Amino acid sequence: MQESPHGDVLELPWQTELCCASPPAQRHHWGVGVDEGSAGSRRAPSDPGHPHTPQCLFRNSTSTLIPLQDTNPSGATCWDILCRVDETWENVICDLKHRATSSDTSTPGLVTICLQRLVSQPDREVNTTHGPDSMDCVGKDSITCSIVIPAVSSIVVVTANVSNTTAGPLIVLIVPPRLGKPSPPVNLTHTQNAEGELVLSWSNPQPHASPVPLSYEVRYITSHNTSNPNWKHVEVTGDQWVSLTGLRVGLHYIVQIHSHHPALPHLWSDWSQPHHIYLENVTYLPERVAASLGDSVTVHCVFNDRRVNASTAVWFLNLDRLPQSQYTAVNDRVSKITVQPSEQKLYDILRCCQPSGEKYSCNYRYATIYIKDPVIDISCVTNGDLDSMTCRWNNIQTKINFLSRVADLSCDVMEEAEAEEEVGGAVGVVRQAVCVSSRSREVKSCTLQPIRVTSCYKLWMEAKTDNGTRSHPVYITPMDHVKPHPPSGLEAVSMPSGVLRLTWVPPELPLYDMQYQVRYALSTGRAHPIWQVLASQAESWAEVPEPDVCRVYNVQVRCMHINRSGTWSDWSHTLYTTPHNSRAPDQGPDFWRVFQEDPARNQTNVTLLFKHFPIVEPTYCVEGLVVQHQASGGIVTEERIGLVSSYRFEWREEVHSVTVKAQNSQGYSTRNINMTLERHPKRQCVRSFCVSRVNSSCVVLSWSLQPNSSVPCSLVVEWSGQNHENRQGQTTVARERWTRVPPTDQVFYLHGDFYGSEEYVFILYPVFTDGEGEPVYTKAFRGANAGPAAYMLMMIIAFLAIVLFVTLVISQNQGWTSGSRDHEKHTTFTRTHSVYRCRILI
Repeated sequence: MQESPHGDVLELPWQTELCCASPPAQRHHWGVGVDEGSAGSRRAPSDPGHPHTPQCLFRNSTSTLIPLQDTNPSGATCWDILCRVDETWENVICDLKHRATSSDTSTPGLVTICLQRLVSQPDREVNTTHGPDSMDCVGKDSITCSIVIPAVSSIVVVTANVSNTTAGPLIVLIVPPRLGKPSPPVNLTHTQNAEGELVLSWSNPQPHASPVPLSYEVRYITSHNTSNPNWKHVEVTGDQWVSLTGLRVGLHYIVQIHSHHPALPHLWSDWSQPHHIYLENVTYLPERVAASLGDSVTVHCVFNDRRVNASTAVWFLNLDRLPQSQYTAVNDRVSKITVQPSEQKLYDILRCCQPSGEKYSCNYRYATIYIKDPVIDISCVTNGDLDSMTCRWNNIQTKINFLSRVADLSCDVMEEAEAEEEVGGAVGVVRQAVCVSSRSREVKSCTLQPIRVTSCYKLWMEAKTDNGTRSHPVYITPMDHVKPHPPSGLEAVSMPSGVLRLTWVPPELPLYDMQYQVRYALSTGRAHPIWQVLASQAESWAEVPEPDVCRVYNVQVRCMHINRSGTWSDWSHTLYTTPHNSRAPDQGPDFWRVFQEDPARNQTNVTLLFKHFPIVEPTYCVEGLVVQHQASGGIVTEERIGLVSSYRFEWREEVHSVTVKAQNSQGYSTRNINMTLERHPKRQCVRSFCVSRVNSSCVVLSWSLQPNSSVPCSLVVEWSGQNHENRQGQTTVARERWTRVPPTDQVFYLHGDFYGSEEYVFILYPVFTDGEGEPVYTKAFRGANAGPAAYMLMMIIAFLAIVLFVTLVISQNQGWTSGSRDHEKHTTFTRTHSVYRCRILI
C-alpha cells in the first residue's frame, strides 16, 4: 500500500465503512476511541463552515473483500461502501448502503458520493470541484454511483459528504488492468511425499495481472478412455497444488488444468497441455541421492498397490538382503530405511521387495545412492610393447565412465600441483578410455592407447549421471607398471652330472635389466602339474636338478624388472625335456599274464602285467614298449604302447605268441621275453610245492620237479589273499601279485605283506619255451605265527619226499601218471590251522 498527501492509495475492489457521529456531545468521546494509527484518525479537508474536527470518517478502509465488523461506534450512523470495476471493465461502481442497528435511533442524513477520475496519481491537492471527469451521486439509505474509465489504467478519487460534512480521509483507488481470459496453467509436475500421497502442482503464466488468487479445476482420465471420455474433476481455490487420490497402478493417466478469476467465474482459461502420470507399483523417495562415506541416507519406499502392505517389505542393498533392524514401516503403504554408503563403489542400489514363497518379488525400479569421492582400487598394467596400458578394478558396476588426464610430470609433482590448482592446461584434456566388457557384460577393465610411458596419468571413474559423482583419483606412471613379454627361445640340455641346463632369450622391451624365475614339474599328463619353483635370479640361464634322467619334465620361465616394479610376465611356452639316449635298451620288460574267460564271445581276455628291469648305467632310457603278436598262422603284428603297467588283448587262436620289446629314440631291445599261450593239455613237471610263513613280511617257497621231466626255463609264482578277493572297486588284475624265480633253485624267500589271520592261495607255474606247464596250487596260513617247529616240519617233509622218490625209482614202476588231469592224484600234507602247507603230486 502506498500513501499520498490525500490519504491511502488502494486497489480495486475496495470495501469499507462510512461512519458519522450523531450528537455533538459524543464527538469527543468518539474521537478518543478511534485508533490513532488508523485511517480515521487522520485530519481530512472540511467545509468552510466547519473548521472543527470532521464528524464523518472512512473506517477500517481495506482493498480486500472480507466481511467488516458488525458493531458500530457508540452513537454513530454507518454505511457500508463497496467500490469495484464492472465486468466490462468500463466503469467503476461504488455501492453505499445504510447499516441500521438497534442502538442507532437517528435518521440518516443526506449523503453525497463523489467519484473523480484522474489519469495518474495526484501529487498535489485534488480539485474536488465538479467537472467532466467527476460524478456526484446523492441519496440517504442506498446509493449506486458509477463513473466511466478510459481503456488505459486510471485512478479514481472517492469523497463522501454527509449533511454538509465531508468524510475523511480522501480515498484514492487504482483501477487495475482489465481482467480477461487467463492463460492456461503451465509447468505441471507430480511428486509423491513421504506419506505416499501423489501431489500435482503447477504455476501460472507470467505475468499474472490480478493480485487475487485464481481458482482452478483439475480433470484426469485414463489414456484408454480418451475415445469415450469420462473425466474426473477436482476444484482448487487459491492453491497451486492438489493431492490426487484413487489412482491405480499400471494405468496411464492424462491430467489437464484450467483457471478463472474470482471476479469472472464464467471466463475460464483454455485447458493446459496434457500431463501424463503413470503410477508404478513402487516409488522411491528420493529416487536419486548423493552422499559421502559415513553419511546416513534415508530412503522411503511407497507401495502404490494398496493390496500390498509395507510391514512385510524386505530391503536389498546391491543384491544383499539387509537386516530388518535397519528399516521400518511408516504406514500401510510406506517403508523407510536408513543406510550408509558402501566403500569402493560409485553408487549403491536400493530395492524394497515383497516375499513370494521362498523368494522375493522386486519391481524393476530402484533407488540410487551416488557416493562422493569413493576410494576404488585401480590397478594398471603396461603391455610388453609399451604402447598401451590396461587398468582393472574390483568394482563391477556398469554405469560408469573411466577417465584420465596425462601430464609430462612426475606423479608426485602432478598430484601436488593439482591439489594447489596450479597445473591448469598442462595436464591436457580429459580422455575416456576404451573399455572392454567381460562375458557377463560387467565392465571391469579399460585400455589407454597410445600412451606416454614416462608421463604421469591421473585416473578416476565417474558415474554416468548428471551429478558427476567421481572416485578418488589414482596417479600412475606406465613405466612403473610394465608386464613384459615372457622370455623366448627356451632350450634344455641334459648334462652328464645329472642336471638340466636351461637357456633362454630375454624380451626386447623394455630396455632395462630383468630378473627371472624358473619352474619345472614331472610330466604326468595332468592338467595341473606339481611345480617346483626356483629362486629368482638375474642370469638368463639356470641349472635344474634332474632326479630321473629317463623322465620327461615340463619347464617354464618368466621375467620382471630387476627392482621388482611392475608385474611378472606370463610364463613362457612349456618346454618338454627329452631323455638322453646314447644307445637302444638292452632288454625288454619282464611280464606275466592274467586270464579272464568270456564264454559268450568264445574268447579269453589276456592282461599282461609289466615289470621293468632297473637301468644300471644312465646311458639310455626306455621311452615306450612294443608288443609283438604272432598267431598260429604265422602272421606277426606289432603295437606301440607307452610306459604302462598293464596291457590287454583278446585271445581266440589255439596258440598265440607274445613278445614285448623296450624302445627309445635309438632303437629296440634285443633281449626280450617271449610268452607262448596254448589251449591243449599242459605237461606236468612239478612234483611238490610247499609254502611256509616266516613272519608278516616273508614266506618261504619250496618245490621239487618230477624225475625225467624237462627243466622249465623259469618258474612264476602267483599269489593272492582269499579275504581280499571280493573287495569293491578292486579288479582281478589288481589282486594278483606275481614274481619270476629261477628254475634251478628249490627254495625261494618271497617278501610282501602276509597276515597270519588270512588265507592265501599260491600258484606255481613252470614256463617252457613253447608254453606253460601244469601249475600247482596250495593254500597257507590262517593260524598262529610260524616258529621253529615249522622249520623242522618242513625239513622232515623234504627228507620224506626224497626217500619216496628213490623208492619209487627202484621199484621199477610202470611210470608216472602225468598226462591226464582227470586221473590226477593228489597227496597233501596238511594240519588244521597250520601255517605250513605242502602239496605233492603222484
